[in-house]
Amino acid sequence: MVNDAPEIVLLPGLDGTGDLFDRVAPHLAREFKVNVVRYPQDPTLGYAGYVELVRHEIGSRPVYVLGESFSGPVAVLVASQLRDQVRGIVLAATFIKNPWPQWLMRRAARVDPRSTPRNIRDAMLMGPFSDKELRDKVEDIVRALSRPVRAARLRAAAEVDVRRDFMRLECPVLALHGRSDWLVRKAPMQKAIGEKGRARMIVFPAAHMLLQTRPAETATEIIEFTRSSAEENYEA
Repeated sequence: MVNDAPEIVLLPGLDGTGDLFDRVAPHLAREFKVNVVRYPQDPTLGYAGYVELVRHEIGSRPVYVLGESFSGPVAVLVASQLRDQVRGIVLAATFIKNPWPQWLMRRAARVDPRSTPRNIRDAMLMGPFSDKELRDKVEDIVRALSRPVRAARLRAAAEVDVRRDFMRLECPVLALHGRSDWLVRKAPMQKAIGEKGRARMIVFPAAHMLLQTRPAETATEIIEFTRSSAEENYEA
C-alpha cells in the first residue's frame, strides 16, 4: 500500500467488535488504508448514535465506507450526511429496511443466543463454507457480546428504514450478498439496487458471512468498484 492510498472504513455487524474483518482486511490493505470501527458495548446507542460515532471517526477525511449486516443503515446515513466526502459505499449482506417483521426481531432480542444450538447458528451464518477457526471465533464473540447490547441492536434494526436516504445517495453503491443468506434476504436489496442509479449488486455462493468465507473474492470486487468509481469521478 502506498502512502496516498484511499481509506476504507469498515463498519461491523451485530457483534460490533470488528474482529470478523480479520480475513478480508489484509486483502483490502493491498489497495487501501483500512480503518476498522469498533462499537462500544453501550445499550443506549441506537442508529443515530452509531452514525455520530462513525462521523467522528471519519472526521474531514475523504473515505469509502463499508457497512456489514447491522451496519448497512449506518453506512447509508453517514454517506447521506457527509455527501461528497464519501466516495462510495459498499453494503455487505445487509439491508436498508428491517429485514424481518418487527415482532419477530423483538422476540429474537429476548432470546439468549447461547441457547441456539451451535450447529444451527453456524449453518445460518456460514452455510457449508465455514472452517473450525471461523466457527470457534464466532462462538467466542457470541459468548462475549453483552445481551442488553445485542437486544438493543436488534430492536434498532427492527425499526430502521433508510430507503429514502438510500435513494437520494449521489455516491456510487456496491451491494454484496450471499446467494444462500438466510438471515438477510437478498431480494429487497436487489429491488432497491435495481431502482437506483449508480449502483450494482454482486451475489456470491455464500451464506450471511460472505466477507469471512469469501474474503479474497469480495475484496477483489470492492477494489474494482472503488477503482471504477474513482475513474468515473475523475472524468466527471
